[in-house]
Amino acid sequence: MERAKVLVIGSLNMDMVLKIERMPEVGENLFVREFSMFPGGKGNNQAIACARLGALVSMIGKVGDDDFGARLLLNLEQENVDYAFVTKQPLTHTGLAFIFIDERGENRILVAPGANMKLSVQDVENALELFKSCDFLLLQLEVPHEVVRRAIEVAHRFGMVVVLNPAPAQEFPIEILTASDIMTPNKYEAEVLSGVTITTLEDAVRVLRVLRQRTRARTVITLGDQGAIASVDDTTCAYLPPRKVQVEDTTAAGDAFNAGLLVGIAQGKDWVSALKLANTAGAIACTRVGAQSALPSMRDLERFLEEHGEGEVEFLSVRGVHG
Repeated sequence: MERAKVLVIGSLNMDMVLKIERMPEVGENLFVREFSMFPGGKGNNQAIACARLGALVSMIGKVGDDDFGARLLLNLEQENVDYAFVTKQPLTHTGLAFIFIDERGENRILVAPGANMKLSVQDVENALELFKSCDFLLLQLEVPHEVVRRAIEVAHRFGMVVVLNPAPAQEFPIEILTASDIMTPNKYEAEVLSGVTITTLEDAVRVLRVLRQRTRARTVITLGDQGAIASVDDTTCAYLPPRKVQVEDTTAAGDAFNAGLLVGIAQGKDWVSALKLANTAGAIACTRVGAQSALPSMRDLERFLEEHGEGEVEFLSVRGVHG
């Protein structure tokens, strides 16, 4: 089977992970239970997630001309990601993320983007050879919007499938996505894009309808411990209940989900089967602490599927649910 050829454009950060009992109140000091430092950034994580699942991955991004940047480039090399177009930005620090994980495994994140926000449209133009040689473009919103928009335009010119993970939550002109593209917001990102609050599964179905009015891209909303829901066609959506796992850290769940979905499609799986694979990849990531340290390999996926099956799916009608 031919390996998926994936181009990832996005952020590279060094993650500072602090395990805590709870967030402190104003004026309160609390001790951190445990501190760790890992390579991260959504673009970086998703590039490595795809590589671990067997894809041929290239990346476009920026790091600072500092020790953190050098460590991130070395890490990409060790993970078999082509980083020829990940460049060093002078006089700017490498992106940093401070991740607070409470005793329930839920996370809160603060980001100092640094070099990530220096990525430019010219960086995209300089890497046209990568667009010509890849089948998929995977994007997030931790770099300037004009870069993301231009990358989508170029990808469409070369017939690539675009997968947009609109994270972190913010407005973006998703109308530029086509019917051959995919959008993968989480609950909060979907709420921002739709203007609808999600508290129930019916709300999530309503959000899919609202987003369908803005873009023809296939959309899947990850709902954390409630699973995921995805558009199938104009009248039907698919609900994937959460896989039963012991949650340690949800930091990398979305990145693993996106990689699993893309690789599943590249393998020739149908939409629903690819969603099941993605749901499983995200669940496995939740059982491990950290970002990249939590990302599963294809063998991890195969072992989990052998032991627990591919998971359930429930098809829901969207008729009568209005945005």
